[in-house]
Amino acid sequence: MRVLTIALTAVAALVVPSAPAHATYGPDMTVSLDVYGQGIKLSGAYGTIAFDDGNAKYRYSIAVCWQGSYSRPTLYASVNGAWRSPLPGGGTSVTISQCQGQATLLSGEVTPGGTINNVTITVDGVRFNPPNSTYHTNSAFYDNPFN
Repeated sequence: MRVLTIALTAVAALVVPSAPAHATYGPDMTVSLDVYGQGIKLSGAYGTIAFDDGNAKYRYSIAVCWQGSYSRPTLYASVNGAWRSPLPGGGTSVTISQCQGQATLLSGEVTPGGTINNVTITVDGVRFNPPNSTYHTNSAFYDNPFN
């Protein structure tokens, strides 16, 4: 009977799932992008981005503002040089010192699949000068410190 108890205990130990590994984020990197068009500040993006030590995800907290742009700017992310994708819209209305106009704070965590080597953050702005509109953009590259 004692041998059976030891064998069942060993099997039970093998069946218990282990706790999932918890990735830790590295230090926040500063995002500070200004978009100018024809000498006028149109928009900007200001905040932070950080990578996890598992090379699988990143988080961001970025305020996007517009003051000379007639349309709300879009915040994009490009992982490992792939096609850029808009980061989710919405967010919370905030006031920031970098802009005199409206600003929205966008925050989130992205798990794109695969290893993240780097992320490029891009923000745009559109200046309307009747009868024309001009599109302007600025971006910055953030290297994942864990690979």
